[in-house]
Amino acid sequence: MKQYIPLIFQKRHILPGGKIPLRISPGPQMEAFKAALKNENGFGVCMFDEGEHGHHFFHIGTRVTVEDFDTSTNDGTLVVTVAGHENFRIDSLERNDDGVFIGDCQPIPLWPETKVSSDQQVLADKLKIMFKKHPELNGLHQEKQFSNLSWLCQRWLELLPVPASEKQALLNTPNCYDTYDYLMSIMQKNH
Repeated sequence: MKQYIPLIFQKRHILPGGKIPLRISPGPQMEAFKAALKNENGFGVCMFDEGEHGHHFFHIGTRVTVEDFDTSTNDGTLVVTVAGHENFRIDSLERNDDGVFIGDCQPIPLWPETKVSSDQQVLADKLKIMFKKHPELNGLHQEKQFSNLSWLCQRWLELLPVPASEKQALLNTPNCYDTYDYLMSIMQKNH
């Protein structure tokens, strides 16, 4: 079922089952955030990157809801903690008078839960190490699913500096296996 939701474009990526803090800038992002607070479906966070030809926006995003918000002590910017629920594909995009992008979005099925095999356990082990080194990241994820390969792959896609175009291709698959293969190839190159 299609849904119309306000959209925010960010360089930070969030996926289903994840939680991250986002900085909300004054202007269209703040207006989108205000619209999201009025919308029971939350809002969409979409990936973009800056290339030599300017901004490039991607068509797959994640519907999120607000868990908490506060202002930054450094610069007074609004910092919003959001939880990811499902990915969606933007069919069309409009911009309203306040500069807020509204997407006509089609949900993408969630990756099915997949039990971690002994060969795949390395992803869980390395993520546990990452959480231990970064308590703020650990604190965001109260319900960790270290035995679910889909959850693990999505957390790694959020954390690693993988180009947005590659993340988009991986998210456009019916399960987590291509992402697992991709992540393992990256981790093996680094050793």
